[in-house]
Amino acid sequence: MSRLRILLLLYGIVNAAAYCCLLPLWEGFDEAYHYSYVQYLSTNLRFPVLGRATLSQEVWHSLQLVPVSHYLQPFTRAPVNFTQYFGFSEQERLARRRQLKTIPLGEKFISQPDKPNYEVNQSPAAYLLLAILDRALSSWPLPDRVLALRLIASIAGVGLVWQATFSLASELSLEPVFACAVLVCVFSSQMFYATLCRVSNDTLAVPAMGYLLLAAVRAQRRGTRGDWLMLGLAMALALLIKAYFLFLIPLALFPIGAALWRQRAGIHEALYFAGPLALMTGPWYIRNVVLYGSVSATVEQTSGLDIRRVLTAATAVPWIESIRYMAHSSLWTGNNSFTTFSAATLNTVLLLLAAGVTLYFARARRDSAGWILVAAVALFSGGLALITIAFFAGSHGQVFAAVPWYMQVLLVPVLLIAFAGLQCAGIWGSAIAALSVVLWGYVMAASYLAKLIPMYGGFMTSRARLPSLWNWYLHHGAERDAIVGTVCPGGLVPVVTLIVFSLAVMVASCAAVVAGIALREHPRAQA
Repeated sequence: MSRLRILLLLYGIVNAAAYCCLLPLWEGFDEAYHYSYVQYLSTNLRFPVLGRATLSQEVWHSLQLVPVSHYLQPFTRAPVNFTQYFGFSEQERLARRRQLKTIPLGEKFISQPDKPNYEVNQSPAAYLLLAILDRALSSWPLPDRVLALRLIASIAGVGLVWQATFSLASELSLEPVFACAVLVCVFSSQMFYATLCRVSNDTLAVPAMGYLLLAAVRAQRRGTRGDWLMLGLAMALALLIKAYFLFLIPLALFPIGAALWRQRAGIHEALYFAGPLALMTGPWYIRNVVLYGSVSATVEQTSGLDIRRVLTAATAVPWIESIRYMAHSSLWTGNNSFTTFSAATLNTVLLLLAAGVTLYFARARRDSAGWILVAAVALFSGGLALITIAFFAGSHGQVFAAVPWYMQVLLVPVLLIAFAGLQCAGIWGSAIAALSVVLWGYVMAASYLAKLIPMYGGFMTSRARLPSLWNWYLHHGAERDAIVGTVCPGGLVPVVTLIVFSLAVMVASCAAVVAGIALREHPRAQA
């Protein structure tokens, strides 16, 4: 099983590298603005302020040269979208690529006054780490710099998720083969990579959730001073990575509160927990209050929303449509182009997940670890509902759901709960688990071959049909390769090599996990 674990780590790393190399510059969600936050820190050596900080001339210049999503085009005033770019001659695309690589390095120090950066109110930890790397790579051309930041951060994120997931699975008493099944699904999720493989703080937010849950479980079970210190550190780091972890403060407060109530902990243990929170997060969140009049400093809270508008919006949100959209988009969203995947396939994935979660509540023996995961999912889901209401009110009804990359912190805990349910459901649970592994693997393969390569390789039809797609692969190879070679930052050969390797490792991983599930002994299903 240890070899399978290493194979799964390799699968995640290769997928992350492939996605980073394939994803066009600024096609990641809000990536130009997240990177501009990093760049501001690395060039100005101070924190930016919302409403004052802008994009650099270098980033603005690059937006004039690269293709952008037609969704992004009106906001950035970029002149070329992907459809227009695909219509250019090969010479024009190569010329734009050369210009992009030779943007004067001095432009990073020049602000673009009419392009404010709306991401600079984000918690700082991830940006500080990326800024150190950005400063070290300051002599590199912009696309190479961004690609390097993507690769370093996403591969580190994959490794942290891999370690945290196995540790949580052990605390949840998940059999090794089911823990491996969870990671096959995590590492076969397109939205997992769409979230991690761009320059942003979300890259560290996903693993931060795992370590926060792990610290909460261990503090609840053992309650040593070291456990309370680790819980305080995990909560503090999470809050310094992403403000939405404020929704999970009750998850950290409950174990220490319960321990104090039962006299399993005293004032010293409470200080071990509270010290890191006060010392590490206090200054940043006090700054938010001073500058923006809001603890979280989110755009929604700093844009004049009041309680009356929020309450009105709560009754006006089309909740059924919103939940359906969030469920589908949390599994698959085509980056800034916001393309979709087969609804029938995604519904099947969700149905199998729902079966596992239902079996967990019906048959599994739940202990403190299980309840902490369930509480985390419930608390964060409530937070997503509040974010949805704020988006709806702030956009005057134009936005009716939380953005899909916010939900990625729920991917690991939901899959752990579902597979814990399948584990205790006998042969039927094993069958559903094996089918889930195969289905998630299929989605990953189809994401590359039927969606992303066509989308960034010049395939002009938004919805791929097998005959037309086959014809495109068969008869338009030269044009496809030329487009991929210019629009994708990694270049043609690395992209193709990594994707082929990824698919081979995916097949091997799925086959090993399915075989392990098939060969396991099936205990009698619990009543």
